[in-house]
Amino acid sequence: MRVPVRPLVLVLSLTGLVAGCGPAADDAKSGTKTPPAASAPAPSVPPLMAHDPPSWFDARGKVALPEVATKGRTNLAGQVRGGGTELPVLLHDAQAFVASPTGVQVVDLATGRVMGEETAQGEALRGDAEGYTLPPVLAGTEVLVPFLTTTPASGTYAAGGSVELVAVGTTAPYKAAWRTTIKLPEWALRSTKATLASAKATVAVVGAQDGTAVVTVVAGDDSVSYGIDTASHTLRWTHSGLKTVAVGTGMATGLLDGEPLTPFPVGVDLATGTEKWRGEKTYAAVMEKAGPGTVRIAGQRPDGSKADRLLDVTGGQVRADMPPGLNVMSCTHDQVETLVCEYAFGVAAVDPTDGRQLWIIKEGEGSRKPPRVTSVWHGRIYGRGVGGPVALEARTGADMPTPPKAAPLLVNEYVGLVLDDNHLFSYPAGS
Repeated sequence: MRVPVRPLVLVLSLTGLVAGCGPAADDAKSGTKTPPAASAPAPSVPPLMAHDPPSWFDARGKVALPEVATKGRTNLAGQVRGGGTELPVLLHDAQAFVASPTGVQVVDLATGRVMGEETAQGEALRGDAEGYTLPPVLAGTEVLVPFLTTTPASGTYAAGGSVELVAVGTTAPYKAAWRTTIKLPEWALRSTKATLASAKATVAVVGAQDGTAVVTVVAGDDSVSYGIDTASHTLRWTHSGLKTVAVGTGMATGLLDGEPLTPFPVGVDLATGTEKWRGEKTYAAVMEKAGPGTVRIAGQRPDGSKADRLLDVTGGQVRADMPPGLNVMSCTHDQVETLVCEYAFGVAAVDPTDGRQLWIIKEGEGSRKPPRVTSVWHGRIYGRGVGGPVALEARTGADMPTPPKAAPLLVNEYVGLVLDDNHLFSYPAGS
């Protein structure tokens, strides 16, 4: 390679410039020191503004969330398994509570700064993050974070497992307000050696209301639910075999073990754990939240016919049948009034109070192509369409006039959380 010859005048001028940067000769002789240059102030970060719901998201102000938010959650296609609602993240105002198997971090969504951190006191039952840590839950002025921990052997007692529930304050210094520990059944400890994902234990705070928080632990076909008093921090009730799905209107609603693969939908009193109603046993049942006071249950009835219904959680009565053709769709409530359902070839919206289908976009029908939905929040659907990120009005299905510029996995009034190259970023919301 030939080295270019530099012009002499340039070399001389650079030499003079370097010489001129040092202290003057008189200063050196007198010992006078040149005062240090004042450091430039750090650029201020503009506060996040609330927009309910957001119309678009600004990549220019993005900040990274801790890697644990997506560790073990993405597939080979760079998508989050289970969708954003199963990320171990709770958005609360302009903060994110990011959980892991061993602790929780509180992140300022404007700056990305970790403002507080709490850890479980017990040793983690499983130390990995393969998608088995579920989101924390807000309960008044506290965020409830559950951990699966081990109990060491002592005397004649063998080692066991526990749920450690930690309540973290939602204001500085974001420390534990209280914590409590509940002993787990033996099957939960065995789940740590399971090789199948479906058999590994998961723990979730399903919800909290009227001073009771409901925690559910599931491993394969085994499950148990606990009602915990958030004032005294003590165990109110235990319901073996219950996988709680929804908490509301004074009830904990879920699926109760019956015959193999054929559970019953049940509702238990939130304060006492007493069973209040039991529905028809359903083979291969799947239950989802469908709005305040409503759950959806789909599966097969004892006579072999398919069931896909909306139930009132207060007494288990059938509100309505779901519209035909939506049985293969998973649905998400927008936290206002609409149930949004999707699968690979279509997107639809349903009124959960009466089961009416409001609209549907199906592949191969009409001129519109169904988007791949990434999140649903407060009357807005966000996702990826054929022309890039898209937002739809949940009640009508109409394209919103302002492109959202991103397809967030989780949304609140301040930010959207966007997956980029297997990392999760917070984008400020705009309107």
